[in-house]
Amino acid sequence: MSLASGMLTILALWLICLPSATASDYIRINEVVMHLEEENASFDLKYSLDTFTRIYVMILGCRSLESELLSFLGFYKDVDLIRADISGATLFVRGAGKHNSGYYLFDATPFGSKDEPAKEGIPRFSVVYPEGRIRTFYNVTATQNVFSEAG
Repeated sequence: MSLASGMLTILALWLICLPSATASDYIRINEVVMHLEEENASFDLKYSLDTFTRIYVMILGCRSLESELLSFLGFYKDVDLIRADISGATLFVRGAGKHNSGYYLFDATPFGSKDEPAKEGIPRFSVVYPEGRIRTFYNVTATQNVFSEAG
């Protein structure tokens, strides 16, 4: 058996087992940076993949991670995947906040999907405000209640 066919066999077996695995079994979010942009927000995720997922993504690309990455922000209604690679992704959320009395208000929103909210805390979560100020929180399972001044 050649190395290539052996790798494909291993990947095929891994894919058969994949539906029974949860995203936290093969992708670990290490850091999230939330950039406030008026009532919208972009999220930069830094993550690590288990060995088989890493090989799979290196061979076939990040398209297979799209649903897991989108479900990480599953409590938001309008999420788009902007980019993804082997160690990070950027997601954009339209309407993440609400405009009220000269401020954009962003309510705390759990990470994960409605069916499977995150139980394990994200080690580092930072909010970058439009003026460049950064607030960092540790071991969180949701975004934080934050606001920014409408400009």
